[in-house]
Amino acid sequence: MTGLVLVGAIIGGFIFAVLRVKNDVLRKIIDGLAVLAYLGFFSVAANSVARTLLDDTVFMTQVHEVLLSPIFLVSGAYLGPYGLCMLLQQAWSRRR
Repeated sequence: MTGLVLVGAIIGGFIFAVLRVKNDVLRKIIDGLAVLAYLGFFSVAANSVARTLLDDTVFMTQVHEVLLSPIFLVSGAYLGPYGLCMLLQQAWSRRR
C-alpha cells in the first residue's frame, strides 16, 4: 500500500509539473486548487486541535479523529503531488 501511495505521488507530481509548464491556464488552476487544499487542510487540522484543547480531552484517539475528515484526506492527497511538482520545477529551473 505504501508503495502504491508513493508511486501515485511521484506520477502525480510529474503530471502536475508537465501541465504547469505547458499551459498557463492549467498552471493557474493547479495553483488555485493547491491554495484551496491548503486552506482546507489547515482549517480541519486547526479545528481538531482547538476542539481537543477546549474540551480538555488531550488523548491520542481524539487527536487522530482528524484523519476521518474527507476534506483533510483529499487536501493532503492533492498537496503531496503538488509539493513534489513544485520541488521538481525548482530543480529544473536551477539546471538552466
